[in-house]
Amino acid sequence: MSAAVFSPYLLALAVVLWAAHEVAAGKSPEEKCVYLDGAQHLDTVGLSQDGDVVIGALFNVYILPGELDLSFTKEPYLEACSDFQESPMQWAQAVVFAVEEINRDPSLLPGVRLGYRIMDSCTRHPFTLRAAMSMISGGNGTCETTRPISYLATCACLSNRREYPNFFRTIPSDAYQARTMAQMAKRFGWTWVGAVVADNDYGLLAVQVFQEETKGTGICLAFVRTLFRERLAKDVDRAATAVQASTARVILVFAWYVDVEVFLTELVRRNVTDRQFLASEIWSTSGRLLSNPQLYTIAQGTLGVAIRSAPMPGFEEHLRRLHPFRYPQDALLRVLWEKTFGCRMNTSAGSQSDLPPCSGTESLEGVQNGVMDVSNLRVTYNVYLAVYAAAHALHSLLACTALSTSDPTLTPGCSSPDNITTEQLLEHLKLVSFTTQLGEKFYFQDGEIPPVYDLVNWQRGPGGTLQYVPIGRVEGSQLIINESAIKWPGNLNKVALCLVVHRMNCPPRHRTRKAIKKGLPVCCFDCLPCAEGEFSNIT
Repeated sequence: MSAAVFSPYLLALAVVLWAAHEVAAGKSPEEKCVYLDGAQHLDTVGLSQDGDVVIGALFNVYILPGELDLSFTKEPYLEACSDFQESPMQWAQAVVFAVEEINRDPSLLPGVRLGYRIMDSCTRHPFTLRAAMSMISGGNGTCETTRPISYLATCACLSNRREYPNFFRTIPSDAYQARTMAQMAKRFGWTWVGAVVADNDYGLLAVQVFQEETKGTGICLAFVRTLFRERLAKDVDRAATAVQASTARVILVFAWYVDVEVFLTELVRRNVTDRQFLASEIWSTSGRLLSNPQLYTIAQGTLGVAIRSAPMPGFEEHLRRLHPFRYPQDALLRVLWEKTFGCRMNTSAGSQSDLPPCSGTESLEGVQNGVMDVSNLRVTYNVYLAVYAAAHALHSLLACTALSTSDPTLTPGCSSPDNITTEQLLEHLKLVSFTTQLGEKFYFQDGEIPPVYDLVNWQRGPGGTLQYVPIGRVEGSQLIINESAIKWPGNLNKVALCLVVHRMNCPPRHRTRKAIKKGLPVCCFDCLPCAEGEFSNIT
């Protein structure tokens, strides 16, 4: 492919959690973006590198938003978010690593230099939308939009190609892990299961799939309780009360790891024990939960569906070489530096003034934290794949153009270097196919990837701490489990969990009969008094 010359920010292909947008190419001088608010301070929460083509990415580096002014008496203003998270920082570095790796590869996008713009989403839609708008306009303005490739959006709703025809992801749909949990319930004979889920599509659709998969099998949900961040204290109280009062010993938990931590901590406070938790992928490998001493007892034995893990050769060395002087535009790295070494970077506008200045000799070599842990790269690898998918689609789009002309009409489905459109790029993204560095074939099936998961079990490690241990995997519809490797919670075992089930019949001594509830599973019934002169013969 011949060398190409691009305008900076010609195209931003998004690798995002929920939303993505494009930097419009070739806007006329009269065209202006409309700014949505005055919170320009949020535009600096991230990192960037110029390039011919820019990869845009959103990560939830901070998770606690500031108070919102709902008086509607002045223009909206978003305060900075707090509670810095280490794992998303590693995900962001996966973009940097992949872009630098692609730029060194002479066979992929020759003559084209990739850049990146990475911003914080704060896990909330106002911040996510604002960050996306800032990515596409150089500030918080409204401009044109493009197609996302998500590394973490698992909602089954996004599989609907009629509603989301231009959505792609490098992580399987939640429908597959909900089916996996249903398979596990069938395999272990768990017929009475409780559910605590996020009060959004992530949790509610997972419960729906679980019920569909267990219909007619004798498996029933004892209760369903939801967790919503804005009313978390109240919802956690309701969920913990349901768990405490129910005879169900198996609890399906489909919620964000921060909310799960609050929920489990409340169960500990109430001295609730001997529950078998089924964990969704977002908390099944959470280092934050595993390292919380309060949860060592209650969470022991948890079985979880986990995003598959894969190595990224060279990534650990990339992380070890990180330094604010090497990446001066990386505001997130400066925050990590100050938190890790307890010193103040002179160039950091948000530095903690009470900290001593950094010497410049600090190094991440030998540091152990959530950023530097490369033993199990899960979401990080999904991000890495998303960047490569975008690069291969762009390579295909440019490589198929006739070399002797810049007229994009001469080669159907292709583009010239100076006239790239998102519609053309989309067509090549649908057909993208390449071999990863691990020798695996990567491709999209209607925007999805084939479902592959790890199955993990939370067990006590050295010193009584918790660690997750691989006990199986899922490949397509095939469930592979090494049951002998499972450590069950507390004093229970698989047999005990199977015996703690709901009542299957009404007490005959009370002269009652079973009345199945219309439209519900056979295990959902009322015990009604027998008619005069009649008795139940079911014991």
